[in-house]
Amino acid sequence: MCDFTLTNASETSINKQMVSLDEVQAQQIQLIRNLSHELRTPLTLVYGYMQSIHRRNENLTYLQKNALEIAMFEMKHTIQLLQESLDLARLGCHAICLRREPVSLHGLISEAIAVFQQVKESEIVVESQQSNISALADADRLQQVLLRLIDNAVKYSDTAITIRLEKLEDFVGISICDRGCGIDLQEQPNIFSPFYRVDRSRNRDTGGAGLGLEIAKVLVEGMGGTLTVYSQLGEGSIFKIILNSSVSCD
Repeated sequence: MCDFTLTNASETSINKQMVSLDEVQAQQIQLIRNLSHELRTPLTLVYGYMQSIHRRNENLTYLQKNALEIAMFEMKHTIQLLQESLDLARLGCHAICLRREPVSLHGLISEAIAVFQQVKESEIVVESQQSNISALADADRLQQVLLRLIDNAVKYSDTAITIRLEKLEDFVGISICDRGCGIDLQEQPNIFSPFYRVDRSRNRDTGGAGLGLEIAKVLVEGMGGTLTVYSQLGEGSIFKIILNSSVSCD
């Protein structure tokens, strides 16, 4: 009887803790929503006003134009930092639901390249030994990962970027390869950490908030995959996504 009572007490305690955790998670989600509304929206509105003034800058002096451009740059950087922080927080408290369904990788990669090249013109080459490879993934989130990794590769390389697609038994691999400056071996374990930048002197030149790679890694892992980096100084970097395969055919 005593053991039974203790067992019931333990179960009650565990249930209370689970309820408490659910309440904390709900509060976190609500806080994220409030931050998104109270901070991102007005900042975006102010940035829009800045753009409007900049377009009608005939009455501004050179110093005023220069100051406005600096303010616009910093405002854009702040909005991006806020957005990436909110995305990371949503992922951390599971406020973003990731689907896992068959996705045609060739089509998705082509779409990601087209979206990226609307903003930046860069040479991107796709290599694949098979004509059709599918993976279990969330198509929208995987495209976000690809866009982040392509953008990262372009920032640190002046040559063509290669996206290599391969079938590995029950898995598929997507490699984004650049021939840029590369990453020192000692730095590589840290690049997926929040706000970590390998070359801090280029922080403002290359843009970004230092959260893109961590978000990419969390998204890939949320789809049951892995994201790793292989790099050598002076030779470039390869960011490789491994996902569970779906039906594929030649």
